[in-house]
Amino acid sequence: MADPRINTVHTVHKVAAFDGAELHVEADGAADAPVTVVLAHGWTLSTRAWRAQAAALTAVGDVRVLRYDQRGHGLSTQGGAWLDGVAGPHADRYGPGPSVDQLGRDLAAVLEQLVPEGRAVLAGHSMGGMTIMALADQRPDLFGGKVAGVLLTNTSGGGLDRLTLGFPEFVAKPVRGSLVKTMRRIAARPGKADAVRAKQPTATRLAVAQTRWLLFGRRAPRSAIVECNEIIKACPSATLAGFFPALMTHEKRSALKALGGAEVEILAASRDKLTPVGHARKLADAIPGARLTVVPGTGHMLPMERPEVVTERLARLIAVAAGRAEDAA
Repeated sequence: MADPRINTVHTVHKVAAFDGAELHVEADGAADAPVTVVLAHGWTLSTRAWRAQAAALTAVGDVRVLRYDQRGHGLSTQGGAWLDGVAGPHADRYGPGPSVDQLGRDLAAVLEQLVPEGRAVLAGHSMGGMTIMALADQRPDLFGGKVAGVLLTNTSGGGLDRLTLGFPEFVAKPVRGSLVKTMRRIAARPGKADAVRAKQPTATRLAVAQTRWLLFGRRAPRSAIVECNEIIKACPSATLAGFFPALMTHEKRSALKALGGAEVEILAASRDKLTPVGHARKLADAIPGARLTVVPGTGHMLPMERPEVVTERLARLIAVAAGRAEDAA
């Protein structure tokens, strides 16, 4: 169903991935727009996480906005290679599952099938940013050509297996170990986990407080937190646990230089517990010409907590891409 806040042509598409996965894509704006923005969401989320950006961008400019559900999320299927992505020693430690490399190939399929002409701006939040890094690793030729702009928000080039959640290391280490065990239990019995999670509230004071602590800043609007809880609750447990190994083993720092062919904006949040500011600084150091902005007092969910900041950066990249499109005409 079209978002009532978006006053443009709305279409829904299915993109076929390399292993038969069907990727659900929502498009807003004219198909012949000179610039297409492709929005890749993070772990356990869906196209809903980008609704504010889709509404704002299509309301003011000659641009097309594509939001797609990552495989296994939202209305996209898992695909035949679901358990083939993370293997070997990594699978022994974290379990088998899909990989960030698979997500990079999925993004390539979205571009090939739905953006055959014109320039593109790619935006990735959290795991969506890692998806763009995987695409840069696989198709560096796209950046500076087809892909004129990139926005990376609340994301990392690697090293998430040393996550601390803001705790000192002597606390963080056992927390990480417990998290690995929990995810493996969920992966072994996802149906049971689904039944438990289905009963969890999304709007109680405790539910909001817990999510605010983990994912948002202290002043984030309650409505954004409740919506985030609803999106995460809708994510299948098989997906929640399935992508955990991919995040823990993600390592694309060697591919970051390729992104420099495009105009790159990096957004970080000062209170981000999942991808702390240090990860963003490493991205900025590795990507030629990248611009880093740290948003004070905010958490991991910038597209929902401070949508106007994300939209403003995207608008700048769209202007850059439109200029390059005119130069190429």
